[in-house]
Amino acid sequence: MIMSRGQHITLRPATTQDVPALLALMDSILTWLVAQGRPQQWGTVPFSRIPGFPHLFASWVSQGAITTAQRDDSCVGLLALAQAPPPHIPPELIPADALFIHTVMSARGASGRGVGQALLHEADRQARARGAPALGLDHWAGSTELDRIYDKHGFTKTGEYQNTEDGRTTRNTVRVRRLLTEPSERL
Repeated sequence: MIMSRGQHITLRPATTQDVPALLALMDSILTWLVAQGRPQQWGTVPFSRIPGFPHLFASWVSQGAITTAQRDDSCVGLLALAQAPPPHIPPELIPADALFIHTVMSARGASGRGVGQALLHEADRQARARGAPALGLDHWAGSTELDRIYDKHGFTKTGEYQNTEDGRTTRNTVRVRRLLTEPSERL
C-alpha cells in the first residue's frame, strides 16, 4: 500500500472485490466525457455493458495489472499498466521493453484532484523497479487537455495512428517518457 504524500490518496494493487467499483468509476468518467461533447474518446457504451469487457478487466486485476486509488474508502482512480503495448500500436513508436500505460483515470470533481498525478508517479515507480527503459501510452489525439497533461509529466509525442474498433475510427497520439537516459542511472 502506498500513500501519496499530502493528498490522502491510498494506492494499492486492485483485487477482484474492487472490480465493481472500478467499472463504476470508468462508466462515470465515460458519462462525463460524453456530457463534455467528447464521445470520440471512448465511445458511448458504458464499459460495464461492453460484451466481455468486465471479464477481461477482472482478468487484468487478477494478473496484478491494475492499481486502484482510494480516498476516504472510495475508489477515485485506476492505473492499468502492462508489459507491452497492444498490437494495434505501431511498434516503432515505443521502445522495446517499455512498460505501457493502458489507462490512467481519476474521478471527476474534488475527489479526483491529484489522483492522476499520483497514478503517473506510481507507473514511473513500477517501471523503474522493473528496470524498464521507458513508459509508453496512447491517448485520443483530439484532446488538448491530454496533450497538456502528458507534456507536463514528461511524455514526448512519438507519433500517431488510427484505430478502427466497432465501426468507429479514432486518431490516437503515442507518447513515451524515457526513464534510463544516462548510463549512471542504471546503477
